[in-house]
Amino acid sequence: MRSSRRVVDQSRLATPPLEQRLRRKADGQSKLPGLTRVGLLIFCCLLYQFVNILPGFPQSSSWSEGSLRGVYAQLRRAVERRDWAQALRLVDLLLQRSPDPAQRQDLEHYRLALESHRSSNGDPPPPQWPFLHKPFVGEFPVTNLFDHDLPLGEEDGNGRFVSGQGQVWIPGPLHPCGKSDGHAGYDWAMPVGTPILAAAPGRVTVARPEPAFFCPALGRPVRGLRVRILHEPAGLETLYAHLSQIQVQEGQRVAAGEVIGLSGDSGCASGPHLHFEVRRLNPTNSGQPAPVDPYGWFGPGLDPWSLHPLGAESLFLWQVGQAPSLGACWQAQQLSGPPQ
Repeated sequence: MRSSRRVVDQSRLATPPLEQRLRRKADGQSKLPGLTRVGLLIFCCLLYQFVNILPGFPQSSSWSEGSLRGVYAQLRRAVERRDWAQALRLVDLLLQRSPDPAQRQDLEHYRLALESHRSSNGDPPPPQWPFLHKPFVGEFPVTNLFDHDLPLGEEDGNGRFVSGQGQVWIPGPLHPCGKSDGHAGYDWAMPVGTPILAAAPGRVTVARPEPAFFCPALGRPVRGLRVRILHEPAGLETLYAHLSQIQVQEGQRVAAGEVIGLSGDSGCASGPHLHFEVRRLNPTNSGQPAPVDPYGWFGPGLDPWSLHPLGAESLFLWQVGQAPSLGACWQAQQLSGPPQ
C-alpha cells in the first residue's frame, strides 16, 4: 500500500506560535504581573491542550452543512471530550458517506493525525457507551423512524414528527418514514420468524409478554412479546418488540449477536416487523430513563429532544459497518421538505 499516507504530518503537531512567544517571554522577565515562570509554562501547556485538542480538525463547510453536519458536530464533541475511539468511528463514518475525493483525502490525513495523537497520549477511561451491532442479519426496509419531537411511545397530539435530520412532517399510517407520532425507536419490516440478535452484551431484564392494552389501530386488546437487555455499566437498555417467540430468560447474560428471539407481529402491530429501541438510563435531563436515537442527531442546531425536560442527548452508537440501512428514509430526510 502507499506508505506515504501513513506518515503523519508533524507540522500539524508543531508548537503553536503563541506558545513559542510565551515560552521566550518566560525565559526572560515576564511582563505579566504576578505570573511566575512556572505558572506561565503551566498556562502554555493548558493553552496548547485546549487549542490543539487535535491538530488539523476538518473545517470544510460542506461537512458542517447538509446531511453530514450532525456527524461533524458529534465528531467535534468526541474530540473535545478526548473520546478517541468514538472520534475514529465518526471519522470512518464520514469517510463512508463523503462523496468528495478531496474531502476523503483530508479525512484520511486527519485520521492518521488522530491515531498518532492517540498513541502518544493514550486513551481516557473507556467510554460508558457500548457500540451496537445490527440486531438482525441482512437488510430490511425501515418503515418508522425515531421522533425527536417527543419520543415517549404515545401520541402527543401535536401532529408533528421530527426526523433525525431535522425534517418535520405530519405522521400517518401511509407515510413511508414517520408513521407514529411520538415513536421512540426504529421499525424494520421483516418476515415472521426472522432471528433477532442482541445488539450488545448485557443482562436480560424482561423476556415476557407486555401487559395487555387496547390498540386503537387494531380496535382490540393486545399483548405483545418483548425482550429488554440492560447494558452495564453503560447505562443503556435495548428493547426488541413485536416478537413471535422469545428464546432467552430473565436474568440471563447474552453476548452481542446472540439470538434472543424471532420477529413477529404480536402486540399493537399492523404487520410483521421489529421495533428496536434504545433507552439511556443516565445521564438524562430528568434523572429517569429516556429513549434516545442510536443514529444520533443530524439536524440543524440542537436536538429538540435533548432540550426537553424528559429528554437526553442522542449519540451515534453503532459500530462502523453495523448500523442498519435507513434506505429511502435516509434520503428522504435530506429533502427540503417532507418525503412524498
